Formats: sequence, C-alpha cells, structure tokens
Amino acid sequence: MLDQKRKRSFSSRKGLRIRPAVPALVFAVILAAASGGSMFGQESLNPIKTYLPSARMSALGGPHAALADDFSSLFNNPAGFSSVKPEMSLAEITTHLQGPVFDILSVIASSGGGDAESILLSPSVLDLLQGLYASMGLLGPVAFGYVGNGLGFGIFTSTDIVFANSAPLMLSASAAEQLTICGGYTFHIPIPEESPHSLDFGIMLKGILRGELVFSRSFLELPALFSSFSPETFLQEPFMFTTAIGFDLGARYSFRDVLSFGLAARNIYTPTLINTYTTMDGFLNSTEVPVKSTGLVPFDLSFGVVFSPVLGTLSRIFTDFKVLLDYNDILDFVLRPAEAVHPILHLGLGLELTLLDILSIRGGFYQGLFSAGLGLNLTIFTLNLSMFGSELSTEPGLNPVYNIMLGLEFRI
Repeated sequence: MLDQKRKRSFSSRKGLRIRPAVPALVFAVILAAASGGSMFGQESLNPIKTYLPSARMSALGGPHAALADDFSSLFNNPAGFSSVKPEMSLAEITTHLQGPVFDILSVIASSGGGDAESILLSPSVLDLLQGLYASMGLLGPVAFGYVGNGLGFGIFTSTDIVFANSAPLMLSASAAEQLTICGGYTFHIPIPEESPHSLDFGIMLKGILRGELVFSRSFLELPALFSSFSPETFLQEPFMFTTAIGFDLGARYSFRDVLSFGLAARNIYTPTLINTYTTMDGFLNSTEVPVKSTGLVPFDLSFGVVFSPVLGTLSRIFTDFKVLLDYNDILDFVLRPAEAVHPILHLGLGLELTLLDILSIRGGFYQGLFSAGLGLNLTIFTLNLSMFGSELSTEPGLNPVYNIMLGLEFRI
C-alpha cells in the first residue's frame, strides 16, 4: 500500500458546485456490478497492480479509504486530494519480499557452497519448493507526482518477480515491469468555512502498460537451467504485453479533522487488452502476431473510518495518533462468488502514533494476520519499514505468507 500525512486547511479550499457527484458514484457502482468484475482473460501468477505498494499502508493493515494526510491519498481515495497538505514526490525506492525468504537463504547457506545441481536436488530444497509461493518487488526509482489543493497525479515504474509451485514437481515464475500513470481531481461540496463538516467527491483516471515474461520448468530441469543460464534463455519464453485504462471514484466526509468516513470505488471500469506472444523474441522483433484477449480488473468497493483524537497537552510529545478501520472489497461475494473470501479477510485495522513529527510507530491487522512497522521522517527523505502477513487462500489461516517491505521516499 501507501503513505499519507493528513492536514486540512478549510480556508485554502475553493467550493465547486458539483450536484451530480452522488448520482455519479451510485451509477458507477451499478456499472461495475453489471460488468461482472471479471478477472483477466489470461491467467497470471503476477496480476496487474492498480495501486502501488507502500510500507506505511502495509504496516497499518492495508489501504484505508478515509485516510487523506499525504501523497498516498493518490491510491487510497481520490476524494482525499483536497484534505492533503500539498506534497510532491520526487522519487521512491520501495522493496518488497514475500514468502519463505529466510528459509531459502538458510537452505542455501547450509549447502556449504556446493554446485547448483547438488543444491537444487537436495531433499531440503525439494521439500521447500513443494507448495512454494515467493515474490520480490521494487517500486521506483521513477515515482514522480503531486497531491494537494484538490489535484493528484503521478507516474511510477514497478518491477515484480513471482515464484510458485503451480503443479506437482513444477516451478513457475513470472517477471513483470509496469508503468502506471494516473491523475484526478477532488470536488469540494460548498459548506460554510466556519462549519466543522467537510464533504468531498473525487475521480481519478489511470493508465497502465505492463510487460510480463513467464516460464515453467520441472524440478529436474532446474539444475541445467542454472548451470547454462544466459539472458538469451528468456527470449524464447512466453511474453504478455498488457494495456489497461480505467477510473476510480470516491467520497469522503470529515468532522473537525477528528472523525472521517471514506467510500472508495476502485476500478469502476478498468478493461485490459492482453497481447500474448509465444516468445519474447517475437515481441521484441515484431515477428509474431500475438493472440489477443480482454478482461476487466476486479472492481473494489471499500469503506473506511479514521479517528484522530485531540491529544491536548500530550501533543507536545505525541504529535499525532490515528485509529483506522476499513472493510475492503465489500461486493466480492456478489461480483465474484467463486473467488469470494471469508469476511474477516476483508477487515483492515491500523494504529499509528507519531512522536515529535519524526518517529511513527505502527501496528495493524489485515487478512486475518498482524502487521507492524516504523517510520522515520528525516525531512530530506522518509524511511518506512513494515512486516505483515498475506493470506493466499479464501479462508483465514489456511495459506499465510509473510512479508517485509522497506521504503525510501523523497518528498517535498
């Protein structure tokens, strides 16, 4: 997920009369329900990402539709752009490791530096590969954008690599590079400035270009693959080039910056076009006619609440405290009943305590698993660290994997 630093200025926002905002949001939800919210026409280990990873949001229990306090409002809820103190992202490097990373490193270390064949065919490695799901991700360094005064836009690059035991004695892998461009606006509903109430509606458009290389090998083929590895090996593997364009809508109500409610309708209508090539070489040299398929990125309707109590004399040390609660993907059992998950996996809970505007201590609960993290604001850059769990099955606790995320953000 994402990173935000909420600070509202009632006097700096200009009122716009947008009467159709509520009907537009309702219509969009109906449109998404009618479209069926289907997944892509092509199965992938590494599905397209329409919001980008954030070490802060991961520590706080996932995305929060009512949170609007920094640059991460760009992906949480487009209705939050008016509530954010103007902030520009210059660059970012966020790394993400998922799965039994330490087990893999331990097995390699215990091998005593043997050759690739002896390591890969050892009983400990074969046992680890059974049921394996592991991934690595990198957001940035291109992460340029702006949020504030009702406007939000950004351009980002991200890289993701996934390894999975997709069939008995088979290892599949996917490596994807993605370019995401997004931009939107928040419409402030005119309310007298002296009123403690605030109501906003927002819209964001987004476009995605994504290239994905996929390959599968049996466990017995892995030693030969590693011993004779060369970049040309991947040129003969299947390749998918995906384009997507869509939009999000959102609504947000706030009372005195103490209590906020948010409704985010993400991927209202986000169609995809996938060009599948039998080899990457055929794509690079334009020597092959691709197989085309279409699909829709799944619609996600989420509701959230943020409570930020007034700390009084404690504010000299504790400069901010937030309690966040969300229910994400509310309509999955209607739109995608075959993929619907247990209700507890939709719940996201987060707590954040900030000391002296420098150190943030975070904890959360999402997908039935706990999360924790730290943030260090050093003015020139912000360092965020999180550890959290993800549930790969549709029931709590059946197939959890654990994650580490580290983010280095340059924002002004």
